Amino acid sequence: MFRGNKPVLILPAILMVLMLLGGYHFLQESESVTNEDLQNIIEVQVSTNTTRQGLDIEANWDWTVMPVEGLYGEDYIGISVINRETGQVRTDIEIENGILELLYANQVIEQTEGTVVENGIIFAFSNQLIEHESYGNIGRVGASIIGEGLEKDDIIVTLLHTWSDHTPLEMEDARFSSPTFTGAANVPHWIVSQVAN
Repeated sequence: MFRGNKPVLILPAILMVLMLLGGYHFLQESESVTNEDLQNIIEVQVSTNTTRQGLDIEANWDWTVMPVEGLYGEDYIGISVINRETGQVRTDIEIENGILELLYANQVIEQTEGTVVENGIIFAFSNQLIEHESYGNIGRVGASIIGEGLEKDDIIVTLLHTWSDHTPLEMEDARFSSPTFTGAANVPHWIVSQVAN
C-alpha cells in the first residue's frame, strides 16, 4: 500500500488527528457539577460497632468531583439516635469522644470536636480550597453513644451542605429539621441523611 517512508509520516499524523478529536469529544461530554448537584453524587457511609456501654459510630463522606462554583462556606454533620418504635429522637443517651477529621490524600488536614445538643451532636467544618488542598469534600466523623437498647438502625447521620459565606448555624438540632443561621436568611443549602447499616 505505502512505499518508502510515507507510512512513517502519515501514520503519526493520523494518530495526532484521532487524539485531537478524542480529546475534544471527551471535554465536550464531561459534565460540570454544581453545588446543588452534589447531593446526588455524595456518598455517606455509616458503620457501627456494639460496645458494652452502647455503640461506636463512624461515618465517612466523599464527593469526588469539584463543583464549578468552588468550595465556600461551612458544612455541618449531625449524629442523632431515634427510638424506632416512636420515631422520636432519644434524649436518654450520652455522646462521648465526638471527633471530626477532614482528609486530603489519606492524611488528616483538619480535626474538630463536636457540640453536644439535646438530640445528638453537631460538627462544623469548613469548605475551602487552600494551595490545591480541598477541605470538606472528604472526611470522617466518629462518636461513642452510651445508652441502653441501642441498635445500629437507631443511628441517623445528617449532613448539611452550604455553598456561600454565611453566619454560623445555630447549633440546636442534630437532624437540621429547620436550620437557622444567626442573622441570615435564605442561605442556600441541602440536607442528606443516612441510617447506619
